[in-house]
Amino acid sequence: MKLLIRIIALAAQAAPLILFFVYYKKINKLIELKVIFFYALLSLISIFALTFSSSAKTYGASILSISAILEFIFFAIILICSVQNKKYKNLITIVSFLNLLFELSIFFFHSNNFDFWATLNNTILILIFSIFYFFEQVNSPETLLIYQSYKFWIIVGCIVYLSGTLFVFLYTSNMEDKVHNILWDINIAFEIIKNICFSIAFIVAQNNKQNIITSDLDDTNMFEKPF
Repeated sequence: MKLLIRIIALAAQAAPLILFFVYYKKINKLIELKVIFFYALLSLISIFALTFSSSAKTYGASILSISAILEFIFFAIILICSVQNKKYKNLITIVSFLNLLFELSIFFFHSNNFDFWATLNNTILILIFSIFYFFEQVNSPETLLIYQSYKFWIIVGCIVYLSGTLFVFLYTSNMEDKVHNILWDINIAFEIIKNICFSIAFIVAQNNKQNIITSDLDDTNMFEKPF
């Protein structure tokens, strides 16, 4: 059963990477999806390093810590790009930079407490930043069906993953071998959900682009052939 879950997790992890290349011509100008691609690539490398590397037990904690820092950077960039209000953008940028400095200081000088504080801070901040995005969308007259936006699915994936794994990372923050702890299966489950949401984002973005192209062609044909 565990092997099956791991295979599903790897397939879900690879899905955003595959969809990026499949739809590249149509989505190559969307910054958020490029960020997701590099984030998914980093996550896949981390999984292989933790699972198959001979030095995983020695450097496993460091790999997870560095991944947590980079994960926060990726999620913060996505939210900065997704939010339109300049005040929100500036606030997210400044707070993210300060949090990054805080996490780096803990990582280098108080590494024993890093996982606890990094997990707590990252989750709280990303949830708050996400509220900015949803508040903006709810109050936007142009937003009809929010789930038709690829940004919605990206941010939902981030929220579900961080909220779902918060307890796991806090509980295992002092454990040396977290990956082989029974609670780690919860992390894998939410990893799968996160990557499904990211995959939906690629499909939605591609469909939206296709609809725009079709609409433009229809408008052109209307003027060329009025009767």
